[in-house]
Amino acid sequence: MDKTGKEKVNIIAHSKGGLDARYAISQLGMAPYVASLTTLNTPHRGCRFIDKAGKMPDKLYHFIARVFNRIFRKFGDESPDFYTATRQLSEKYCEEFNQTVLDSPDVYYQSYMSAMKYFFNDFMLTLPYLLIYCIGGRNDGLVTPESAVWGDFRGTFLSKGRRGISHGDMIDLKREDYKGFDIMEAYLSIVSDVKAKGF
Repeated sequence: MDKTGKEKVNIIAHSKGGLDARYAISQLGMAPYVASLTTLNTPHRGCRFIDKAGKMPDKLYHFIARVFNRIFRKFGDESPDFYTATRQLSEKYCEEFNQTVLDSPDVYYQSYMSAMKYFFNDFMLTLPYLLIYCIGGRNDGLVTPESAVWGDFRGTFLSKGRRGISHGDMIDLKREDYKGFDIMEAYLSIVSDVKAKGF
């Protein structure tokens, strides 16, 4: 804001970042400085995979968390905490979060989603995709469209062919060819749309 001279910012947040942004707006006094919040693949109502995984023995859950932490370090996360972060994404936890973290009437909220088409679209998310698909149908490997909807739901990003767009694909995690879907173009279209709305 100091650099641009603008009075407010527009936030685009992916995954848990959407919950962080909602918390900052609602609980940390950021509402007067935010014009809009756009969330992408954010589990506003929790992640069904976490609820199922949470029932496994704690030692096994810790082991799985360590494996994912190693993977996330390879992708650049310097201090991953899979165990704590996932526990905070249960449906019960998010229900309590939503009752406390209320939307500001002065901020425009909108949301987007992406979806995998087949379990093999993202090897890291194969197991959660299958578990969630059996329970609730289409998902991005972690989040269902029902959970991702917040405010004005603008739609689901898909690619052409069999590829699908996973949870990690929405931040171009693996720098792959998404066959008819351009990540940069998607973000530019979001920015253009927000600007056209007057924010």
